[in-house]
Amino acid sequence: MNILAIETSTPAASLCLFCGDEFVFSSCWQSERNHDAHLFPALQQAMDTLPHGSVIDYILVGAGPGSYGGVRVGLAAGVGIATVTGARLVSVESWEQLAQGEACVVADARRGGWTVRFPDARIEVLTTEELQGLSNPVFTVEQAGVLQSRGIQRVEREGLAPDAEGLVHTWLDMDEKMRASLLSRPAEPIYVRPPHITKATRKPWEI
Repeated sequence: MNILAIETSTPAASLCLFCGDEFVFSSCWQSERNHDAHLFPALQQAMDTLPHGSVIDYILVGAGPGSYGGVRVGLAAGVGIATVTGARLVSVESWEQLAQGEACVVADARRGGWTVRFPDARIEVLTTEELQGLSNPVFTVEQAGVLQSRGIQRVEREGLAPDAEGLVHTWLDMDEKMRASLLSRPAEPIYVRPPHITKATRKPWEI
């Protein structure tokens, strides 16, 4: 099984190529709003690393939660490669690799909310007060001290980030039923709530 994995849901982005039973290429980079500037050179290197005569069977893209724009960049690249190579494109939850035991995975959802992944894989947006009331241990992708400054005290791990190799491990650990379920769905970002649409301050014809 040859797998190309792309994880761009956070500024700590990465890409890897798994062939047979080992990782033959891996690249990571930091990017806030220009993932594509680093992604496509890494993609070219990965394709050049693919053993002669081999084909990519699956393209895994981290679906978030996280940066909607970042996930769309990864999915767009995945669609392009899948179209050319015939590989099957799958969007995989980015945070599953971060989950452990009874811990909740948490990130700032902006607009006064917090994205929370529960141990049963539910993903919801909670208020600060609701998050403060959780009895579960908390893992977070936020940097040290961010949650504590909001009164959230059960933080056990901070500064986490999903990566492309983690997507591959997530996929390989799935049973065939779960893989088939993901393959049957459109590859798209995980939407934790409806998009926020900002009203224009001036009419289009005034700009």
